[in-house]
Amino acid sequence: MKILVVGAGALGSFICGVLSKKHDVTILCKPKYFEKLKKNGIKISGKTKFTAHPKVIRKVSNQKLDLINQEPDLIIIAVKSYDTNSAMKQIAPIIGKNTIVLTLQNGLGNVECISKYVDADRILDGVTSHGLTLISNCEVYHAGIGYTIIGTLSGEITEDCKKVCEAFTSVKIPASPTDNSAGERWAKTIVNAGINPLTALTGLTNGYLLKIPALTKMLEQTCLECITVANAAGIKLPKYDIVEKTKQVARDTSNNKSSTLQDIEKGRRTEIDAMNGAIVKIGKKYGVELPINSALVALINTMGQKR
Repeated sequence: MKILVVGAGALGSFICGVLSKKHDVTILCKPKYFEKLKKNGIKISGKTKFTAHPKVIRKVSNQKLDLINQEPDLIIIAVKSYDTNSAMKQIAPIIGKNTIVLTLQNGLGNVECISKYVDADRILDGVTSHGLTLISNCEVYHAGIGYTIIGTLSGEITEDCKKVCEAFTSVKIPASPTDNSAGERWAKTIVNAGINPLTALTGLTNGYLLKIPALTKMLEQTCLECITVANAAGIKLPKYDIVEKTKQVARDTSNNKSSTLQDIEKGRRTEIDAMNGAIVKIGKKYGVELPINSALVALINTMGQKR
């Protein structure tokens, strides 16, 4: 497939690098990282080890991407949730009538933003739980192997959905289609809501949340609040126990620093408002109080302001 990955953070770089083993992949990065990525490529260490040299571009000009002379078959959105709208504005000129747009981002609200630029039947909503840390703008540490699930907004498992899953699986990123992408999106967001803010506040890697009883209890309570909101909103959550799933993800990525902790350490804006914050807002709509999640959002945002 001809693939464009938008965003050169930990997830975007990892996905781009691995997919480039068998596919024609280009990564769109910020101008300040362009020369370094073009020269050095993307080094992946940890569970996956190799260096990839995908095409690298930094802008859209004249309605074409610098190194792309035809519309992509697939565009993967891997920017931070708060950058989704600006990213979509930038790539809008090269989204063809047959281009599929896949989001693998954290949190809630990205699909709705992408829908402003792309017809619903060409959007795929995906979640992935690989543990990834951006060591530098050219190196990603793969700390934990996770799952990847992809679905359409309608729930129909289309040929496009199967084709994208096959593209991932062909490079040993096992991906499965789902008929409940909304439920999987919520489940992943709840997992992130349980892990990310607690690791960011404590400065600990994911696995420590299961070693310290007080943190384990808070993880459980955070997730249970979120599940109450999902039920109130009529979301069809997956049948598995999401609290136990959250613990399993923390266990599988025990040596990984969550994306929120990485953001705090580097003085960057976090995605807390698209995770716990989004669920708190939806909870208010349905009259559900979320004292723990509300406190976590306030604390993380305060930490961000101090930096």
